[in-house]
Amino acid sequence: MTESLFSLWKTNPSSKIYAQNLVTVADYLGCSVDYLLGRTDNPEVNR
Repeated sequence: MTESLFSLWKTNPSSKIYAQNLVTVADYLGCSVDYLLGRTDNPEVNR
């Protein structure tokens, strides 16, 4: 993932975010993808 892609997401949240990139961000932040998507208030990863 490039810095420019991440910057694009920050400035234009409605731009396409591919699943693998979302997983990469969640792994980096140590949270679940559902938390990033606002589907849960619990940032814990259920594995």
